[in-house]
Amino acid sequence: MKMWVGALTVLSLLIAVDESSAGHRKHGASTCYTPASYAPSSDTGCGYTYLTTYQDVTRTICEYKAVTTMQNVTENVVTPVNRTVPQTETYYETVMVNVPVQQTVYQCVPETRTVQVAVSKPVTRNVQQSYQVCVPVNRTVQQSYQVAVPVTRSVAQTCYRTVYEQVPVVMTGYQTSYVPTCGPVSGGCGSPCDSGCGSGSDGGCGGASVAYTPVCTPYTYTAYQSVAKNVAYTQMVNVTEYQYQTKTQNVTYVENTFKTETRSVPVTTYETSYVNQQVTYNVMKAVTQTVNVQQCKYVPKTRTYNVTYTEYQTSQRTRQVPVTTYQPSYRTVVEKVPVTICVPVAPAPAPASAPAPACAPAPCCY
Repeated sequence: MKMWVGALTVLSLLIAVDESSAGHRKHGASTCYTPASYAPSSDTGCGYTYLTTYQDVTRTICEYKAVTTMQNVTENVVTPVNRTVPQTETYYETVMVNVPVQQTVYQCVPETRTVQVAVSKPVTRNVQQSYQVCVPVNRTVQQSYQVAVPVTRSVAQTCYRTVYEQVPVVMTGYQTSYVPTCGPVSGGCGSPCDSGCGSGSDGGCGGASVAYTPVCTPYTYTAYQSVAKNVAYTQMVNVTEYQYQTKTQNVTYVENTFKTETRSVPVTTYETSYVNQQVTYNVMKAVTQTVNVQQCKYVPKTRTYNVTYTEYQTSQRTRQVPVTTYQPSYRTVVEKVPVTICVPVAPAPAPASAPAPACAPAPCCY
């Protein structure tokens, strides 16, 4: 809708400008001049200037407005309806029946024929044949060989032996002695160590307690320890060395020599000859026979069952729906359109005695 309104507006403006230009062309000359030709003439002193005027142009604008109305619409409604009807169908059952059929079969029948057969017969002949015989011959040759001879000699050899020596060592020892100590007495006596108390064996004093205390006393003594050391000595050792000597001896070996000999050898060869022989072949012969063949036969049968199907019924109903239409609306507006024209400019006033110059009419300009 906005595109149509814009197009109509541009078209109205073009028509108004064209009419205005046509009005100006009626009053002026039919030739348009460029701005350079508007300069004052040296002969007349007249010039031209631009003048912009605004003219009222009337145009009609068409607008489309949306109008919503309620209209009755008839609709077709399809309703499914289930129906059950009896239906009879014919079906076929398969039944196997025996049908006699003539058929041709091929049987293997033995048949005897006389044919020539190639037979190989052995033939033995004596043939002189040469062959090689291996004859052993003993030969004696001298052969050199190496012999290792042992040679024994005495060699001085330094050996080491371990010797243990007794070395005196001063060591400290401890001697333990026990010293008696007197304890307290009872029964009104004095010291248990006095001669009056004694060991308490008389009836006047009580029993005394004697304790022995160990006392360790150090002392020194000399002990001997065994110390090992290596002592070198020289001894004579027998060393055996082997020296190689070359000796010669006679060696007997067997040498095989080949000798050609001839002898008579029986050789058997096979010769082919043809003889008549009765041979039995298996021949396929066609035989017609009647056999019973089982064939499938379809037997028609009838059965009735209920079938449920869905039937669709069509009904009409009327309801109101909103319908939107676009209706044109026309209005007239007056707009100011700028129009540029060329007007003559009169020169400065001349003296009274000089005649006024005549100006040419204004050219047509837009």
